[in-house]
Amino acid sequence: MKKKVLTTDKIIGLSAIFISLLTLFIFLYQTRVISKQARLSVTPRVSFTSGVANSDSTVVFSIGIKNNGLGPAIIDSTAIFAKNKYYPLNFKDFTTKNYPRVDSIISRSSSNFLTKGATILPNNEVLLIAATVPNQNVESFYLFYGLEEGDTNFPFDIIIFYSSIYEEQWKVSLNAIGEHPIKL
Repeated sequence: MKKKVLTTDKIIGLSAIFISLLTLFIFLYQTRVISKQARLSVTPRVSFTSGVANSDSTVVFSIGIKNNGLGPAIIDSTAIFAKNKYYPLNFKDFTTKNYPRVDSIISRSSSNFLTKGATILPNNEVLLIAATVPNQNVESFYLFYGLEEGDTNFPFDIIIFYSSIYEEQWKVSLNAIGEHPIKL
């Protein structure tokens, strides 16, 4: 019986194959790392902002969203959730249907729409609603919404689905009232 002996040519050939496979593995790993880094370098991070600003004669209640991430946030869909029902993110229509008497308390209000495809750039904020209430009506405003003084946890929720330029999707919610389906 003849023993198989590794010749120098076979050792060099096997070494070349091993080095080629190792190079391929390193290349694939590097590509994966670079791809992940590229995704993370444009990841948006949207959060809600809310506030109460006092002046001598009025109090301004506001709710907005801010992109604290590195990349643009592309709006996929928006909604207001209240009384176990979803409404379009249109505060004027929402308050008219659900809180019609609030107009007698608020002296001035403004709101913005976020439509599908709207983009919030990094470090930018979009004011969704601002309501100016005269000082003499502030207590009524809190009672109307069932809030404690200084509280901004309104009895409705705002849900925003947004994505990155790589189409990764996230959901952010103002108060997390009720169960919200996650868009896939």
